[in-house]
This record gives sequence, C-alpha cells and structure tokens, in this order.
Amino acid sequence: MASRALLVSSDARTLFALGQVLTEMDISVEACPDLTAAETSCKQSAYAVIVVDGNDQELVNNFIRQVRLCRLNKNSLVVSVVDAQASVRSAFAMGANFVLYRPVSIERARASLRAASHLIKREKRKHPRLPVHAQASLSCPAVEDAPVTLLDLSEEGLSFQSGKKLPSKGKVYFRFTLPGQLKWIQLSGDMMWQDSTGRSGIRFVDVPQTAKRFLREWLESRASAEAGQLTLDMPLETPNASLLASDRRIQSRHACHLGAEVYRIGSGVPNRCSLSDISVGGCYVELPSPFPSGTKVEVMVRTDDFKFRSYGSVQVVHPGFGMGVEFESHTREQADQVDRLIKIVHQTADPTLR
Repeated sequence: MASRALLVSSDARTLFALGQVLTEMDISVEACPDLTAAETSCKQSAYAVIVVDGNDQELVNNFIRQVRLCRLNKNSLVVSVVDAQASVRSAFAMGANFVLYRPVSIERARASLRAASHLIKREKRKHPRLPVHAQASLSCPAVEDAPVTLLDLSEEGLSFQSGKKLPSKGKVYFRFTLPGQLKWIQLSGDMMWQDSTGRSGIRFVDVPQTAKRFLREWLESRASAEAGQLTLDMPLETPNASLLASDRRIQSRHACHLGAEVYRIGSGVPNRCSLSDISVGGCYVELPSPFPSGTKVEVMVRTDDFKFRSYGSVQVVHPGFGMGVEFESHTREQADQVDRLIKIVHQTADPTLR
C-alpha cells in the first residue's frame, strides 16, 4: 500500500498544487473540505502527511494539537498553510513541522515537501519501480500515437517523458516493447501526475494477463541483474511490426546495464553513471543530473580486461533520469571498440558464447 496524505482545504488551487506534488512523490492523496471531517478521518486512518489550510488559524492550530494527540497520526508530517504576514509561532507550538505560505504554487510546494521528504514515514512499495529507457506510443482522447519515452516501470504503473502537452487527467493507452523482449505490450492506465518538464506518472488499469506476465518477467530479470555489471537482456533482433517513427535507427540497440564514467570535455571530473543501451552510433546514459543538450562528452567503460572510450555529444535530455549520447564520427579502431563492447554484453548474457 502506498503512503497516504490528507489535504484539508476548500481552496481548489491549493488542493491541485499539493495534490500534484504529493502524487509525484508517490503518495496517494485524500482531500477533505473542512476540519470537522478531517478530525474524524484522523481518528480512523493513518497518514504519512497531513496538510491543513484554513482561514481561522486558531481552529487550525487546535486541529494540529488534536492530530498530535491522536495515536494513529502523532508522528505524521504536519504542514500548516498560512498567510505571508501571519505569525507561525503558534502553529509550531501546536506541533506543525513546517509551514507553506499562500498562494501555494506547484514549484513552492515541490521545493518544500521534497526538502522535508526525509521526515515522511513511507511504506514500501509492493512492486518496486525500476529504471527503463524505451520508446512507446501513447494515445488518449486528445492525442493519437504520440511518441514518448518510458523512464521507470513496475507491475502497477510507469513514468514517462513526453514532448507534447497531454491532458492532466483521464485514461491513456500505451504500446511498447521492453529491452530484451520482442513482444509488443499494450495496456491502459490513469494519469496520476505531471510536472513542468514533460514527465508524467501512470497507474495501470485492467492489465491483460499476457501483458502482466511480460512485465513481471522483464522486471524480475532486470532486478536480478542489478547486482551485476551487465544485464541478461540482449535482444537478438528488432520488432519488425510498425516501428515507432522516433526509434527507427540504422544501428541495432543493445540493452545493457554497464557501470560507466562520463566526463564533460575539458573537465577531469568523472560522473558515475550506467549505460542502459548501446549501439555503434551512440548510447543512453542514466544520470540523475544529465548535461544540457549539445554538451560534448567522453564516455568510458571498464571491464576486467577491456577499457572502452568514446567521444560524443548529448542529443536528448530527460531531467532526473539520463541522456542520449551520439558518438562522433570515429576511426575504424574506435568502431571496433564499440563492437567489442557489444560482444562482451552478448557473452555475459549467454555463457554458451564464451
């Protein structure tokens, strides 16, 4: 079960901003319009976060005091929404952890709540999400076959990056293949959150049994390979049915999980990262703080008996996740290095090739 938040407010703008940010943090949200109903909810259910927004600060402070006396929620993260000119001493005295000032914007709420995320008591996911870099086709009532990039995946949902404006709510439909698999997966889900960078989160709805099996097999394979340097995901061919326009590449991509270092050209500072796919033409670098598009980089991978090095430039950026790097035109020797690294991935994936 996911962690839960109780939002006590009658203001639509505040509810929207806080609801979106908490959903981004993978916390389900329950909205409550008044303090009386909220007190009842706190006596019946436990919440990781309680945000209270009211015009009468004395009533709000009394509600916070009651929360701290409640067995189920005495250790919850409590946030009080106040006017900029208001005194916050009484809110803190009653037990609030911190305050948010009106008007509440998504950016301000995101910065404050994520800064306090270490105070949030989280429940473990039933199905953990794993990073993935794969192209997909998305359709919804307002959009048809839009190309998007999958960022992470679980049996319950996924997040993705889109360059197109999408509806903030409603059902969406996906079609994609996962690295190392040849079968297309088609499923639907509800839009749960969006941010200003084009990232969105989906919770699956009514996943077909076949798709559920493919997801589970891929996730189990990827999770078991995380302990090693290379994954077992090695596609031998590319699906030949209706390739997405954004993924028609001359070179065959090879899914992998390679520990690597990436350097900005002119800097000797290594950035530890992972390569999640590679081809003769480039690679995808998983890095929490990717470089801006156009940045010249050097990519380096070391194995027990081989050192791969190639220069390139950043072509696509997914903030918070990674970047696609295109290798520069290179010599035959450098091309042979790429080929050798791909063969190492093959050999590690299938011991019979050694």
